[in-house]
Amino acid sequence: MKKIVGIILFVLLLAAAAAMAQEAEDITAGASVKASSTDRRYKTFAMDCALDRDFNTMWKSAKERRANLEIKSPEPVYGIYLCNGTEKLEPWVVEIPEGKSWTVAARGEGIYGHEYLALDGLTHFRIRLEATGQKVFAITELYLLGEGEVPGWVQRWQPQPEKADLMILVGHPDDEMLFFGGMIPTYAGEYGMNVVVCYMTCNYPGRRSELLNGLWYCGVRTYPDIGTFWDKYSLKLNTQYDTWGKATVLSYVTGLIRRYKPEVIATHDVNGEYGHGAHRVCADACLQCVTQAADPNKYKPSVSEWGTWQPKKLYIHMYKKDQVEFNWDVPLASQDGKTGYETAVEAYKLYVSQQQPQYQVEPRGSEKSCYLFGLAYSAVGPDVLKNDPFENIDPATLTNWQGE
Repeated sequence: MKKIVGIILFVLLLAAAAAMAQEAEDITAGASVKASSTDRRYKTFAMDCALDRDFNTMWKSAKERRANLEIKSPEPVYGIYLCNGTEKLEPWVVEIPEGKSWTVAARGEGIYGHEYLALDGLTHFRIRLEATGQKVFAITELYLLGEGEVPGWVQRWQPQPEKADLMILVGHPDDEMLFFGGMIPTYAGEYGMNVVVCYMTCNYPGRRSELLNGLWYCGVRTYPDIGTFWDKYSLKLNTQYDTWGKATVLSYVTGLIRRYKPEVIATHDVNGEYGHGAHRVCADACLQCVTQAADPNKYKPSVSEWGTWQPKKLYIHMYKKDQVEFNWDVPLASQDGKTGYETAVEAYKLYVSQQQPQYQVEPRGSEKSCYLFGLAYSAVGPDVLKNDPFENIDPATLTNWQGE
């Protein structure tokens, strides 16, 4: 009898464990979502645009003191996944009704473009920016989750690393997939190294959502650095420098290096892949700043904030000197056997606004192959094996190093 009871208890425990491990469902469709106000100038700003699963549309409020979305759900809500469409991120709150007023039940940090916030099974609440002045609140997508484990597709970002293994500097969202291919899923996703992707420009919240979706798919968990330079197309290096201010750019890139202290930097082709001035600036600035970042007399404001730093290596896409062809065709366990290149191809599909025939994740052997780089600077000698950007770097300085 005791044996039977034991078996029954064991089965019940297994059932309970399975229930606890069940993934939370998206219950948004069953909820009522009402906007306090809506910017009615464009259809893409309508309230339903926060629920259409299209990251290039959004709900955008009119400018008012407490713009909000009020939500009533027949099922208890245990989590909110909010994809913020507000250009300047700010803290936000979840409020519940209390008599004739509302009281704060939970707070979102407002430091990540996509943010998850756990709730205690609420059925009636509202979401608004914490600041109470005349503000515009915007949401590209809103997900309400039921009880259970948070799904893997819900992005729960970690802070930017204090010390990076690899820093990738690109001009725009999607460049990191097109021209750096398997580098990100291999080192961030497979090896779990500290990879920080830095963007010079990102002028629209929809593009921010796309880059976050792409990086998350590749296994990046530390939040990227998203710059505020305005994207203006040019075909000349000096024209782009004139647009952004050369001293401003060099100070900015030097600051990025000092802040993240990368062992290795990778950036664009000196000729901009297809001539883009923003890409040219990234390469030119890195060539100058890779050594200037170690000079305490250069750009002193960032010295006082982060100190100086000397990266060990700088790789430039398609660089003619000391070329190396990395191998992004190795199957990755973190991607269920897909290679780094295949992962980047899949991730690029999440950049919906950039799906144009002339753009692709550049394959091995193509003119702009994402496998092909050159060692433009090294403080640790030349590459010999030419199979790992971290060759010759002390493993003790790296996160989760898995090289030879």
